[in-house]
Amino acid sequence: MSKMFQVYGIGQALIPVLPPPLPFQTAPTINQTNYEIGQLVFTPPHAPTAFYIYGGGGNWVELVTSSGNVLSVTGTANQVLATPTTGNVVLSLIGPYTPATYTAHGVLIGEGTGSIVATAAGATGTLFAGATGADPSFTASPSVTGNMTAATGFVATTAGAGITLNSAATAGTTTATLNGRSGQVTITTPTINAGATFTMTITNSSITASTTQVIYGITGGTTGSAITIQSVTNSASQSVVVVQNASAVTNSTASLVLTFLVIN
Repeated sequence: MSKMFQVYGIGQALIPVLPPPLPFQTAPTINQTNYEIGQLVFTPPHAPTAFYIYGGGGNWVELVTSSGNVLSVTGTANQVLATPTTGNVVLSLIGPYTPATYTAHGVLIGEGTGSIVATAAGATGTLFAGATGADPSFTASPSVTGNMTAATGFVATTAGAGITLNSAATAGTTTATLNGRSGQVTITTPTINAGATFTMTITNSSITASTTQVIYGITGGTTGSAITIQSVTNSASQSVVVVQNASAVTNSTASLVLTFLVIN
């Protein structure tokens, strides 16, 4: 317990003065309240390393030292912003590379179960790391939502690696619906006489206009016939494929298999 001392002033009445700093064996707690506001204590009693000042109501404030406690928090230009508030320092990502939402701190893309979520697109040419130098190399399988632009193309250095598309398969007689960038359509037992043609209409939402490029391959047909693709006419969500039997003598009645790849 420590209360004010009363001392005589020169030419004036008694003056209240705090006692000198008090030695404590351990750090003060909220239960030690019988002290004057402003009372200074230290611990341990010999070679003290921590000092506390009493703020009233059981609140002891530790005074920082130059060797033990954090004296200040500062940010880094274009990287971290430090904003002091009452009793706290708020750290924020800043600069032109700041995502509106950032989660899974410290988790590398492709490792662990975390993810980085950006709700606002960055400027063209912005580096992933937010600094100068080369763009980062992805060593796992990052998931990307939206378009990816590569100025020099995509290169797969491992045999069998490459671009995997949402391929599927379907069948039809004169029409079929198969959405996606690639796929296989079986034309079921068409009759194409020698020198005649056959028309197959494929509905595909990946085909956006007449300028969309679709690469086709065809196999099958009756032995001795000469099945080729005569023409392809594309329009929004549709591709009309005309198949010709170039044989002069053999009719074709066997099924045909059209494979396709929509490339733009």
